[in-house]
Amino acid sequence: MLTRDFVGGVATIVIGAVYLYFAYQLRVSALDDSMGPGGLPRIYGWLLVGLGAVLIIQGVFARRLAAPAGAEPAKGEWEGQGRKIAYAFGLLVIAMGYIFIVESVGYLMSIGLLIITTALYLGAGFSGRLIGIGLFGAVFLYAMFVTLLGVRMPAGVLAPLGL
Repeated sequence: MLTRDFVGGVATIVIGAVYLYFAYQLRVSALDDSMGPGGLPRIYGWLLVGLGAVLIIQGVFARRLAAPAGAEPAKGEWEGQGRKIAYAFGLLVIAMGYIFIVESVGYLMSIGLLIITTALYLGAGFSGRLIGIGLFGAVFLYAMFVTLLGVRMPAGVLAPLGL
């Protein structure tokens, strides 16, 4: 029987490999520094692959140390995992929804909706406080990225206001 560590390690290596594939596709410009645009993404990709290998090794050794030779594997390791995966998939759906609306609605409104929707999904009760957190978070992130760092974000329906 495959352990969760082993399966998680394989999944992490696959994700790291895909990430590395795209990191190595980034074009180098004459204006780049010595590390280039793909430097940090490549480091992240290799870290993912390395951590996946550590998980696989940990899973193999944990299984061998836990059960003597010929013993039946422990039952229940995978119990309840389907529900956890479905729960994580719900977060992925919320993130995908954000990606689909950010261009038309705009960064400021869509990041506020993302904060509120994610909090509701994670179990927060709907209240004025939650709306305030969403509004403050959106304004804070907008100010940090657009005003402080100078990153252009989609304006969407707020384009006439210059936001």
